[in-house]
Amino acid sequence: MDSLISNEDLFAAAGRYGYFHPSYAESFVEAGEVRHLRRSGSWLLTRAIPGSDRRDAMVGYPRLVSRDLRALGEDLRETAALADVVTLSALTDPLDSLDEELLRPAFPDLVRVDAQHYVADIVSFWPSRDHRRAVREAMRLLDVDVEDAPAATLPRWSAVTDTALPGAELGLSADALQRMLALPGCVAFSALAEDGPVAVALVYVSGDDATLHALASSALGEELGARYALVQTVVEDMAGRGLRSLDLGSADADPGFMDGWTETLRPSYRCGRIIDRVAYEELTAAAGTAGSAVFPAYRAAAARLGA
Repeated sequence: MDSLISNEDLFAAAGRYGYFHPSYAESFVEAGEVRHLRRSGSWLLTRAIPGSDRRDAMVGYPRLVSRDLRALGEDLRETAALADVVTLSALTDPLDSLDEELLRPAFPDLVRVDAQHYVADIVSFWPSRDHRRAVREAMRLLDVDVEDAPAATLPRWSAVTDTALPGAELGLSADALQRMLALPGCVAFSALAEDGPVAVALVYVSGDDATLHALASSALGEELGARYALVQTVVEDMAGRGLRSLDLGSADADPGFMDGWTETLRPSYRCGRIIDRVAYEELTAAAGTAGSAVFPAYRAAAARLGA
């Protein structure tokens, strides 16, 4: 693995936990080559472009993490480190409160709103009346288990859903996903009925904020209102840790469930940077996807297939 970050920087980054922990990035080595960026604390996941000897890169996964966005722009201008990379893409963190003006210097070729996310203020959290009622009913029927760096989460996740954990779609093995869950800053919440888990939530803590990384429920869990019990417990637990904000997820995902927790929406931006424009145009022409709204355009056909 090509590492551009010093040991001293690694330990400094580790203090922020969650997505910023260097071992989180290094969990993705099965999916591609991980490269750490020295100034910004960001990391790249580079992958081979099918039918080519070139690579493209994602800046962080599932979202961009950076100690300093201006420093990220400086990192991305280090052409020697990106000599084999055709494009960079990223999704920003809605908790960072970024806008197009701040993002455009690092990503001159694409900045557009990808999704609006519901973000809860943990300190003044007050869900809707219907959600409070649903929480009370669920709490009477279920117990909720909370575990930091949770070793037991993967089998519990598999027990409640056949939906893959974030990262699995990149080809990560169960061992790699387990390592991601064992990192500092990962907290698991399991809703338990008499016969075992019926819903699971995974949260990553970074700095003063937290992200609901994944949330799933079995059919029985839905009947028992398990997701309501989990979100309420997540907020209470994060409040006890002194955190301020929680990203609950995209407004497009089950809006009837999401919008009862908070009315605050913040954007996540999809961003792109073309490093080698000649190679980009050649790859796009070969793929027959010129003009596609997908970035990078040469991956448009794979994106339609969910690859």
